Amino acid sequence: MRLFAFILQNVLRLIGLVLLLLGFLFWSGHSLEFVPIHMGLGVALVALLWVIAGIALAAGVKPGLAVAAILWGLLTLFFGMTMGHMLPGRAHEAIRVIHFLIGISAIGLAEMLGARIKRAVGP
Repeated sequence: MRLFAFILQNVLRLIGLVLLLLGFLFWSGHSLEFVPIHMGLGVALVALLWVIAGIALAAGVKPGLAVAAILWGLLTLFFGMTMGHMLPGRAHEAIRVIHFLIGISAIGLAEMLGARIKRAVGP
């Protein structure tokens, strides 16, 4: 279980890095043709977050953080899929910042869950 969680966590890290790089490209007005890839990778990141949350629950980690990660994944999906219609014009920059913070928080939740899984399972 520990090895599986470690592998999933590293895949999530890699996807997160690609998402951040693509997001910064989009923010600068470049490579907009890759938005569908960004969205697909975002869905994959949320799915991995949910799997890691499930592993945490199975490993005996207190359920609070895992449940928060599952709910945060729902928020991440909803916000990511609807952000294009929020606050058009210059005000959309605030939506982009919120999107960035939500995504970074999803990655952070996966990191926290990974650490708790390691502690719960032991060496």
